[in-house]
Amino acid sequence: MSFSNPKTGEGVEIYRSDIYSDDTPIYILKGRTAEGEEFERMHHAWIIDLRNCSYAELMMLNQETGNTSFGDKQRADILFEETGVKSYFDKADYSTAIREVMEEYKNSGNWDACLSMDKWRQSLTDYTSVPVYFDRSIMGQNSMERNGVKSSCSFGTVRTAEELQKEINDRVKAAKKNGTTLRETLANAFQNTVNTFYSFVGSSVVMTFDEYVEAMEELLRRAD
Repeated sequence: MSFSNPKTGEGVEIYRSDIYSDDTPIYILKGRTAEGEEFERMHHAWIIDLRNCSYAELMMLNQETGNTSFGDKQRADILFEETGVKSYFDKADYSTAIREVMEEYKNSGNWDACLSMDKWRQSLTDYTSVPVYFDRSIMGQNSMERNGVKSSCSFGTVRTAEELQKEINDRVKAAKKNGTTLRETLANAFQNTVNTFYSFVGSSVVMTFDEYVEAMEELLRRAD
């Protein structure tokens, strides 16, 4: 799947990753930003929230739920305009946008479009509303479960996401105070750290360990 924005110059291509499966729905996004910079990112479909997602994530949900027709893309394009965001990666409340567009269809008597939008909305909602449970076993094996399907994950998404992010932030602050590098601190603190994937709270973006360390270091620089 690919799409581009002639107004901004953005271009995005969506692929299933080599490790994609029902219990590991990781997608790869490639393309260029409005500034002309090329990028490649991994995203986990389970973590996408319709109430706070980007157009690119919405299109990943289309792919994941089998909504790949031209009409499905048109519906996503309509919502993109409705939210008023400028970039394919700007976050917006697409859940509310869907309801607002459906209300406009009702008021104008366009019932066919309203019913089609509602059927599409229900498909996305059925997927995103399934709870995802995070757990760290006594053996240190990290996992998450959705709809009875279990998958391994990084320490960044076990227990509650907020609790783990706080734990990471506390360790980062302690490392900075003690003079040890962030990479050393994280690598020594968690089992199998270097070989797992990472994600910030509320984000579907999946990173390697090195990418995660780089992102955390950038956050620390901004905080200073």
